[in-house]
Amino acid sequence: MKRSLLTTLMILLAASTLSAMANDPASVVRGGRLYDNWIAETKARAPNQTNPAFKNKSLRVAAPDTWRCVECHGWDYKGKHGLKGIQGYQKANAAAFATLLKDANHGYEELLDEHDRIDLANFVSSGQTDMNRLVGQARNVKPGQTTAHKVFATVCAVCHGMEGDRLREIAPLGDSARQRPAEMLHVSLNGHPGGNMPALRTLGEETAVNMLAYLQTLRGLDLVASVANGGRLYDDWQAHTGGQRQALAHPAYPPNASFANAANETWRCKECHGWDYKGNQGQYAKGSHVTGIVGIRAMVGTDPSKSLAVLRGPSHRFSAVLKHRDLQDLANFVSYGQVDMDTVIDPKNGLSRGDASKGQPLYRTMCANCHGLDGYFVAKRHLGKVSRGDPWHSLHNMLNGHPDDTMPALRELDPNVPRDILAHIQTLQERR
Repeated sequence: MKRSLLTTLMILLAASTLSAMANDPASVVRGGRLYDNWIAETKARAPNQTNPAFKNKSLRVAAPDTWRCVECHGWDYKGKHGLKGIQGYQKANAAAFATLLKDANHGYEELLDEHDRIDLANFVSSGQTDMNRLVGQARNVKPGQTTAHKVFATVCAVCHGMEGDRLREIAPLGDSARQRPAEMLHVSLNGHPGGNMPALRTLGEETAVNMLAYLQTLRGLDLVASVANGGRLYDDWQAHTGGQRQALAHPAYPPNASFANAANETWRCKECHGWDYKGNQGQYAKGSHVTGIVGIRAMVGTDPSKSLAVLRGPSHRFSAVLKHRDLQDLANFVSYGQVDMDTVIDPKNGLSRGDASKGQPLYRTMCANCHGLDGYFVAKRHLGKVSRGDPWHSLHNMLNGHPDDTMPALRELDPNVPRDILAHIQTLQERR
């Protein structure tokens, strides 16, 4: 009897709390952020296992993402991956929905506390909007006739920059607004999970629509620069990003391979897939760098989103160590930046197919200022020796630049330029 009374009192208390918070816009917008990514919003540890309700095992979705509400129900709230949306719960009883979150299909009883579930329930019951309608309205907005640019310059640009591309944690706002308008509206209305971004919800839907239209005019990611940067990340992302060197070996690196005890080396893309990108079918099929891991040549020309999914997935786990923009750059390199090394370097003898006589003046005017006329690095290795011993490494650096360095990337020049420069470099001899 006492337990029954206590249970009744707890239910009444929860209902009273929900009633008090239902009209609280702070609760609704926080619920919107939880819907986006409750892991980031609550700073909780991400689950390692795939959400049991996420049935489509064929999709390359990282396990933590399967626990995000948006991954199942979509930015338009209509459902995704064949799963049902949440539109049917608009104006529903928030208390009932908060209880639903604890069932076996959702499993949030231990992952979210009662306050989190209340906020999420309030968003679902009163925070949804018709995304298709708002996106359609934005198409008819003329940004120059609104004050959105002034709002952006004063409210948003301090973090995002005037062109919306300052933060490497996210894609440039211009690209996001054009490619994923519903997502941008959701974030504009509710803020960014785990951040201090102001939510525009109480300023009205028109403000969010005008902001979306303005964001769609901002510049996007420069693909050429992204690919070159991705090439430097492929070389050594730890050096290039200034991040902490990894203390534990990459889980996909074979424990009996040569560099298993050099943990940071096992995290370098080139160490598994090679400077010629062929992995176990190329130059790393023998020698000290053998791992048996396949190359990335099969990814050439594919949609970068597929490369991005692999990088973030369980085989690579790079989402834990790289920011979004770095992951995007690396994916763009994998999809668009690889060159067929055999067209430049003879795979049998390792010599450049270029013309050394044409490469000499190019080297002496474009490269010697840093490397010296006779090819000595500022630090340890002679340029000629490196280019003869591992010409694929040299060519990759010539095309993309060195990580964490100001070396120019030559990939957009005439293909004969790096080929001829490499041919000349291979003639440089060390001093006796």
